[in-house]
Amino acid sequence: MRKEERQQLIVELLEEENIQKQEELVAALQAHNAEVTQATVSRDIKELKLIKVPAASGGYRYSIPVESDEDMNEKLNKLLKNAFVSIDQMDKFVSLKTLPGNASAIANLIDKCFDGALFAILNDDDNILMIAKTMQDREILFQSLQKYVQ
Repeated sequence: MRKEERQQLIVELLEEENIQKQEELVAALQAHNAEVTQATVSRDIKELKLIKVPAASGGYRYSIPVESDEDMNEKLNKLLKNAFVSIDQMDKFVSLKTLPGNASAIANLIDKCFDGALFAILNDDDNILMIAKTMQDREILFQSLQKYVQ
């Protein structure tokens, strides 16, 4: 299992289960056929910036940190400044081209930052296709993204 897949599985597990210790996380990952060691999980915890929050049953459990809109906008700004190639629009569509390997992270942030304006968002390795709910939403989306890359 690749690192990205494993870390996505960790996020899903933390949303579903009350995991209080690294050992529990290792066991949960192994139950989902992920071959991991405690050292690997420790690195994943650090990279995902997991935090401990009070558990309903007492003690503390691992959780995903809540990102503010400002944090997401800042991350989107940095990623677009480093990976932007081009942007275009047509009807309710906005197409964004990025450097290879960056589209997934950028699409994720766009989805979080502009969720009210988006009907759907699709991406591959270096392209993002955004489908706006309305023509007005498309225009807002297009103009907002252009501001990030100017």
